[in-house]
Order: sequence, then C-alpha cells, then structure tokens
Amino acid sequence: MRRPWRAVLIPVAFGTLLSTQGSALADPLGGGSRRALATGAVQEFKQSSSGGENPPAGVQPQGGGTGWDVKWWDEFNGTSVDWGTKWRGNSSSLPDNGRGNKGNQQLEYHLDRNCQEKDGAVTITAKRENHTSPSGTDYTWTSCLLTSTGSSGYTFKHAFIESRAKLTYNVKDANGKPVSDKRGFWPAFWTWQADGVNSWQETDVYEQYSDNPRKLHLTSHAGSGGGCQPTLGFDPGDGFHTYGADISPSGTRFYIDGKLVCTVAGTPSENTNIIEDLYVYSRPGLEPNPATVSAQKSVDYVRVWQR
Repeated sequence: MRRPWRAVLIPVAFGTLLSTQGSALADPLGGGSRRALATGAVQEFKQSSSGGENPPAGVQPQGGGTGWDVKWWDEFNGTSVDWGTKWRGNSSSLPDNGRGNKGNQQLEYHLDRNCQEKDGAVTITAKRENHTSPSGTDYTWTSCLLTSTGSSGYTFKHAFIESRAKLTYNVKDANGKPVSDKRGFWPAFWTWQADGVNSWQETDVYEQYSDNPRKLHLTSHAGSGGGCQPTLGFDPGDGFHTYGADISPSGTRFYIDGKLVCTVAGTPSENTNIIEDLYVYSRPGLEPNPATVSAQKSVDYVRVWQR
C-alpha cells in the first residue's frame, strides 16, 4: 500500500554515518500488507513501573532536549521477561493467533521462550525449527516479539520513545559457526494501534532488512505519513546504538544516537503501543541463507517520556 506523505530531511553531522532517501512504501521492499487492523476491547492509558529496575534519575531522551518525564520503561536488568505485567508475546498486527503472518512474507512463528532476559538486556533469538500454530499453519522458523500490552500495559498517542539495541547479529550455522551472509532478518522497533483502535496508527522507529544492514527504514504510517531511509556508517549488529522518535501532535522526528535524521508530518490520532521484534523475511532472494539456523537481536532498554 502506498501512502502520500511529505518528508523534511535534516542534514546530520555524522561524517559517513548516513545518507537519506525518501520512501512512500508501507513495506519498503515491496512485500504484502504488513499488518492487520487491531480488534478487541479498548485499552485505556496506563502507567507502569519496572519493579525496581529504574532508569537513571532524571534521564532524558537522546537528542530530545530537557523537560521530559519518564512514564514507562524496561531496563531488562532482571532474569526473566515481565510477561503479563509489562509485555505480551502476541500482537493484533499478526493474524495467526497474534504470533504469525505468513501472508506478509514472514517465515517465523513467535514463541515467548525465544526471548531471554539476562546480563542487562533481552535477547530475541530467531531459530530455524518447524512449528505448527493452533490454526494448523506450519512454520519453518520461530522467533519472539514483545508488545507493551500486558495486563498493566502501556498505550499512548504522543510521546518520545527510545530503545538501545543491537540488530541482527550472531548469524550462525548448525555447527555454531558464523555465517557471513546475514540476509533474511527483519528487526524493528515500532508502534501499533492499541487494542480496539481500528485505524492504521503505525510508527516505525526503525526497520532493518539484514541483506542491507546499514540501511534503515524510518516511517510514519499515521496521518500525513512520511519517512526516510538513512544509510549508516556502522553496522547496527556490531554494537548497541540508540533509536528514538519524538511522536508529537505536530509530526514525528526520528533520532539515531541522539542525532535528528528525519522529520515528517505524520502523527497518530489514536492510542498506540510499543513492539520490539525480530522477523524472518521470506522474499525470494532475500530469505535466510540455507546454511543459517539462527540469528539474534538484543535490547538494552526501552523508555517512554512525555511532557
């Protein structure tokens, strides 16, 4: 689906860090419709803490200035994911039990066990393994997602959201050896309309297609929409970097490591929630190397501020 939009690209002093290219595609690589409209009961705005795993006192979003109050977070400093209290492992964006979407060129079915929290981060592992969903659909990969719609979950319309993450790394074969061909993985940090909202309210803070790991897709699919495609001067799988979006009533501003890289007019008109994921892409020629059996994404923290 194509959506009209206008983007304002901001020159950035990253050296060779990035260049930008506009895009009006919901799926920049031409895949099918990525998500389905949310259904179910309306979820009201809620605030939640993190059981003592607090961010540093007074911490502000990188590049976002001051005057922000942190409203929701997970520092991932525990020994297990806060399923139910903070996160849920299924999303209304995926039509097969909230955990699979083969019609969107995805190979994976999402299982909570593929998210492991330890050593100050949550790691999502995509695995080449057969799994049959309750609908009877067969999958050849499993992975995991986290969405902020647990029993004490969090939804918002406008906020500054930020994640520090390491994208598509530890791509390995059956013998545990590295596979240099990293194609086939599709990690993202994004928002999706809250339960009960039946209009498209998505903001992609980043999407990465791992065949071209240094190129990210930053897109608003809400209101007037808009987006850009920065090419980074580093591989996001070599270490942790911060990715943020200031989603305001007047538009959306995207940040990488605290640098403003793109400003667009799009902004949601309804409440949304957060999703962290690692999809496995099935488009011919871009699917995982036959030798690849696993890959990972790790997230150091997720934080949300409002003024």
